[in-house]
Amino acid sequence: MPDLLSDGEIEKALKGMDGWNHDDVYHWLFKDFSFDNFGSAVTFVNRVAEIAEEMNHHPDILIFAYSSVKITTTTHDANGITNKDIALAESIEILISG
Repeated sequence: MPDLLSDGEIEKALKGMDGWNHDDVYHWLFKDFSFDNFGSAVTFVNRVAEIAEEMNHHPDILIFAYSSVKITTTTHDANGITNKDIALAESIEILISG
C-alpha cells in the first residue's frame, strides 16, 4: 500500500500546479477545468482516461455546466493522498499545457 502524504508534503507538491486544491476533510485533490465547448471537454476527459489507464490510477471525472470538467483524485486503498495522486495531477498538467 502506498504511503500517505502529510498535509505539508501535499501543499509542497502542489506548489506551481495552478488550480489544484487539497481537501483535508475528504482526503482528495481536485481541480476544475473550463473548455470552449462540450466536445473539447469530452476530448480532455478521454485523454485523462488514457493517462489514468497507463498509470493504473483512476480519478473521479465529472463534466458539468456544458464545458467544465472536475477531476478528483485520492488513493482509495490508502484512504488518502499519495504520490500516485500527485503524479496523476502532474500528468494532467502536462497534458493541459501541451
